[in-house]
Amino acid sequence: MKYLLTTIMTIGFAFSGVQAQEANKAPQEKTLSKEDKAAAKAKKEADLMVAFKTAGLTEDEQQKYRAIMEESSALGKALKADATLTDEQKSEKSKEYGKAKEGKIKELLGVEKYKALKEVQKAQKEAAKEGK
Repeated sequence: MKYLLTTIMTIGFAFSGVQAQEANKAPQEKTLSKEDKAAAKAKKEADLMVAFKTAGLTEDEQQKYRAIMEESSALGKALKADATLTDEQKSEKSKEYGKAKEGKIKELLGVEKYKALKEVQKAQKEAAKEGK
């Protein structure tokens, strides 16, 4: 009986030790160094330029697209910081903002260029997932 109790306690301690170690590792994996952040930003910009070129966007359309994306980002940050809303309300508002953003982009680019841009972005996203 003592042997069984000792074995169960040993397994329990070992499991809790592993849990504690894994809990400490999770935040470290998410934090990126400045170099990694800069590299990710450069890759994102390069992918965006390829998508623009492939979809045939003009310089004016590119600038307007970027303005729409910056506005959307600002709305998202403000929404995330708004403590008066519940998570469900934030999710709803986020979906509304996303639909509005997509509507503006469709209006700006037209159906053909919008589809071409989304196809390129989807292909880039899939390629990034395969690369990981």
